[in-house]
Amino acid sequence: MAETLRPILNKADESFDVKDSLKYDLIFEMGEKTFGYSILDVEKNKFIALGYFRNHLAEVFNSHSWLGGQFHAVKGIIGNSRFTLVPEVLFLESEKESYFNFLHERESGEAVFSDRIEHLGIYTVYSIPGHCGKEIGRVFPKLTLCHISSVLIGNIWMNVKNIAGRKVFLNLREGQFDLLVFEGKQLKYCNAFHFHTPEDIAYYVIFVFEQLNLNPEEISLTFLGNVDKFSPVFDLLFRYIRNIEFLSRNEGFSYSYLFNDVPGHFYYTLLNPSSCGS
Repeated sequence: MAETLRPILNKADESFDVKDSLKYDLIFEMGEKTFGYSILDVEKNKFIALGYFRNHLAEVFNSHSWLGGQFHAVKGIIGNSRFTLVPEVLFLESEKESYFNFLHERESGEAVFSDRIEHLGIYTVYSIPGHCGKEIGRVFPKLTLCHISSVLIGNIWMNVKNIAGRKVFLNLREGQFDLLVFEGKQLKYCNAFHFHTPEDIAYYVIFVFEQLNLNPEEISLTFLGNVDKFSPVFDLLFRYIRNIEFLSRNEGFSYSYLFNDVPGHFYYTLLNPSSCGS
């Protein structure tokens, strides 16, 4: 029996034509329990489609077989929490598995990859489960892969203007969130957490604030991902952190009118692929 498709969002501009796939960049994000994609019209530098599902790649591909077509470029984002950051001065490609194994217990069939984060002198070392790697290779034989932390770090560094002092960024996903702390343009902290309730998120955020000696009356928190002012997690954190804002959409791209009802900070990594494979 075919799996039921569970879309959270599924939009496509009327100009989108799968027969013209060579005109488009396909960006996809594979989470532990989710799969999302966006379509960028390369000539117009315009996003014209966006889909996000509570399904794995294979289930989405069953009803969206055009994802396996030939595109101008395919960029894949791995959205798991199994990663570590290594300073470039200490990094050796031949030792990437050792860096990973130092913090994570290696699972059978798990493959280890690395990204260089331009301008910051950092490598992200991360893994992909064996079955996921095979599925990605089957559907997308030619692609550029990167980790979600690399996309977040690189794009915040490039696109957030006037980072003065210390600033905290929280990217909310399905069952996970990413927490980054910048001081000016320098990355000071980056980690990913699993959660079940909004209280879990508040606990981890408050813990990091305390461990890094961040004053919640002075340090601002910027949200990315699927959260708004009516979300329980916003209400919880606002009791502790007085300055909370939402990251604006990247003005370096244009967007179909279909994105008008999608808040600018939603699906941030799918709509900011520039640091993936740069």
